[in-house]
Amino acid sequence: MIEVTKDLPRSADGLAMDWMEVPFGPVFPGLPGGLKLTLTLDGDGVTEGQATSLVGMINESDEGKEIDAETFIERLASAMPLASVSYRLLACLAIERAAGLENDSATDQARAVALECERIASHLGWLAQTGRQLGFAWLTDRAATLQLEIRRASGKRLVELTPALQALAARLGRTPLLKSRLKGIGVLPSGTAGLSGPVARAADDAGDAWARLWQRLDEIITSLDYIKATGEPGLPVLRNIGRGSGTGEATVETPRGEAQLSLILEHGQVKSYRLDTACNHHIGLVATLVEGRELGDALVAVGSLDLSPWEVLV
Repeated sequence: MIEVTKDLPRSADGLAMDWMEVPFGPVFPGLPGGLKLTLTLDGDGVTEGQATSLVGMINESDEGKEIDAETFIERLASAMPLASVSYRLLACLAIERAAGLENDSATDQARAVALECERIASHLGWLAQTGRQLGFAWLTDRAATLQLEIRRASGKRLVELTPALQALAARLGRTPLLKSRLKGIGVLPSGTAGLSGPVARAADDAGDAWARLWQRLDEIITSLDYIKATGEPGLPVLRNIGRGSGTGEATVETPRGEAQLSLILEHGQVKSYRLDTACNHHIGLVATLVEGRELGDALVAVGSLDLSPWEVLV
C-alpha cells in the first residue's frame, strides 16, 4: 500500500488520494451558460479552481477596421445578452461624446430609467439561477416570472409590481435554511482589489453570498423607487452625430458593476475602441473563493458573483 500511494498528493487530513480535475459547465444548473468552471477535487473538497468564458468578446478593435456607429452599437448590445441595454447606453454615450454632443436631460432621464429596469430584471434572473442551484423551485419560478414581466412592463406597471417584489424579498428573509446555506460562503479577503457593483457594495457588509443576495434585493427596491420618481423608460438610441469625429469615453454602472468604453470616431465611423467590464475582473476571484472549500460551497460561492461570461473579455 505504501508503494502504491507514495507518489499521490496528500489531502488536508494527510491521506494520499488521487486528485481529479473536473469541469463544470458550460451548461450546469446554477451557473450561467457559457461559463466553464474547472475544479481540482480531493474527494468532495476543492484544492484549486479557475473559471473561463467560452463566449467572451474581444476588448479592443483591430486597427484600421472602421465600423459605422449604429452598427457598432448594435454589435456591442448583441454581444452582451444579459445586459444589452447597459452596453447600448455605454456605446451611445461614448460615440455622442466623441462627436461633441452636449447632454440632453430628457434623453438622459429616459435612458436612466431603462437602465434601472434592466438592473431589476438582471437581479431577478440571478435569483432564479440561485434558486435552481439551491433547489428552491418556488424561487426559480417566481423570480423568472417577475423577470419576464419587468422586461415588457411600462413605468407605471413597474411601480405596480413593487408589492410583489417586496413580498419576494420578505419570503426570502424567512425561508428556512437559506441564511445558513449562504452565510459565511464566498467571503472575499479584506482589501480585495478590482471589485465593482453589488459584489463591491456587499463587501462593505459581510462580503459573503448572503450579503450579496441582500445587496441585490436592496438594489431592486432602490431602482423601483427611482423609476417611480422619474418616469417611463426609453431604449437608448444614438442621437444625430452627423459625420462627427473625436475621442469619447463613457462609464455605465451595469447590473454587475462598472463598464468603461473609450473609442475614436472618424466621420461617423468607429475607428478603434477599448472596453473594460466588471466581470472581466470578478472572474479572477474564483480561484480564491473555491480553494479549500467543499464542492457544494464552492459552487454557491461562484454563483453568488453573478458572472456573465459574455462580459468577460478575451
